[in-house]
Amino acid sequence: MTDAAELLSVSSVVLLDFDGPVTPLMPAPANMRATDAARQALTAHGTTLPDDIAATSDHLAVIRWAGKHAPDALEDVDAACTAAEVESARTCIPTPGAHTLLAALHEAQVWVVIVSNNAEPAIYAYIRRHKLGKYLYEVVGRPPRRPDLMKPHPYMVERALGMARARAQDAVLIGDSVSDIEVARATGIRSIGYAKTQERGAELRAAGADALVHSMATLAPG
Repeated sequence: MTDAAELLSVSSVVLLDFDGPVTPLMPAPANMRATDAARQALTAHGTTLPDDIAATSDHLAVIRWAGKHAPDALEDVDAACTAAEVESARTCIPTPGAHTLLAALHEAQVWVVIVSNNAEPAIYAYIRRHKLGKYLYEVVGRPPRRPDLMKPHPYMVERALGMARARAQDAVLIGDSVSDIEVARATGIRSIGYAKTQERGAELRAAGADALVHSMATLAPG
C-alpha cells in the first residue's frame, strides 16, 4: 500500500469527500432525523416502505430507493433530506485536522474540489460558517433528483475533473466510504481511504484503496 503523504505530494488536484473527511455531518441523532423526514415524504405520497428502508438510519439509502421505486415522491424526499443536511451543517464540528489540511493544500497551490453525495446547500452552509471558501476550488454535491448519479457512479468525479481541467492521473480522492474507493478505481484516480475504525479500514483496503489513514490530522502538516 502506498504512503498517503506521498500520494498527496504528487497530486495537483484533491477530490475530497465531505461527510467524514471534512466534518461528521450527520451524527446520531441527526442521521435518524433526516431519514425519518425522508420516509415521511414517501409515506405522504402513499408509498409503502420495505422493511430495510423502514429500518435504515441512512437517509441517502432512502433517496436511492425513492429514485428507483417512487419517482413521483423523489423531489419531496430529496428536499426533506437537503433541509435536514443544512440544519446539521449549522452545528456539526470539524473533523480533526481537516481544516489544517485544506489550508496546507491551498498554500501548496493544490486545487481542492469537494465531491459529496450530500446536497450542495448543506456543504456551502458549512463552508460559509467556517470561512473555508478561499481554500476550495469548487463543490460538486448530490445531483438534485438524480440519486442514480451519486457516487459510486462516475458522473460527479468526472464533473469535478472537468471543472479543475485535470487528468485522472493528476488527482487523488480522499474518502471514507467504499463508494469513494469504487468510484476512484472506476475513473482511474488514486485514492486515500479515511478509516475511522479498524473495520472500516479493512473495508476500504478490500475495496482497493491505494493508501489508508486513520486520522485526517495524519495528512495535515504540523
